[in-house]
Amino acid sequence: MMGFFHSERLNDLNVGRKKIAELKESQDKTVIVHYSCESFFNTKGRTPRITSICVKTRGNNNAKAFSIHLQAQIQDKDLTTLTDDDYDALEKEMLKEFYDFVKKHKTYKWVHWNMRNASYGFEAIANRYKILKGKPIDIEDQFKYDLPDLLGLIYTYKFEAHKPKGQLLNLADRNQITSRDALTGKDEAIAFDNKQYLELHMSTMRKVEVIDRILALEEKNQLNVGLKMYQVYGLTPIGIVEIVKNNVWLFAAWSLLIFIAGIVLEPVVQKLLGI
Repeated sequence: MMGFFHSERLNDLNVGRKKIAELKESQDKTVIVHYSCESFFNTKGRTPRITSICVKTRGNNNAKAFSIHLQAQIQDKDLTTLTDDDYDALEKEMLKEFYDFVKKHKTYKWVHWNMRNASYGFEAIANRYKILKGKPIDIEDQFKYDLPDLLGLIYTYKFEAHKPKGQLLNLADRNQITSRDALTGKDEAIAFDNKQYLELHMSTMRKVEVIDRILALEEKNQLNVGLKMYQVYGLTPIGIVEIVKNNVWLFAAWSLLIFIAGIVLEPVVQKLLGI
């Protein structure tokens, strides 16, 4: 009987909602992070350079940027004539500043978008800094919150299409969140090849804002995704109950039906009980 009311789909949904609730309750101790790097395909086996990182502290809405673009200006370097040694020096200084920030916020909750492996993620940034002879500071996994993974738990992993611009920007468009200045991954790689570091810097900052806005909408249960309710909750008995509970018109209709049934059946029940 218990299995009849059991749903793995709703179990996943509840796990995702619990994580979102943790973030909502800890906004003063939460940061949003995103970064850009050069293309994975043009490095001839070398680990891709990190070009810009942006972090936003949700408690005060302050955003801090770390980028080759900024470091070049600070050190009065001409971006069009940088040598490999120049790139290394600028990137290392940028990553040093980033890890200075990490050191002060390592026990905050770090919300990110797919930054979960050695190709693209916290590990990739750390490896790049190690290559440049730096000493990265680890953020424990318990403090990392992969937002698309949480949305996948809540809505299933088909919550948004990957084409044409990737799930992040497609979801932003669906929810009327401005993605001005945000580049697709392919366009970011092209921008790096063309030494358009300002565009990369602006894209990274915009994507942090987009991630923050998506999270805020989800915290308010106002995020629109590309799925119907039955796809989110599943067509199980308990899933159908959840669909009714989470749709104001269905809930109203169901309540009215129960009310009418009560009126109709009351005389029958009284007669059977001899009341």
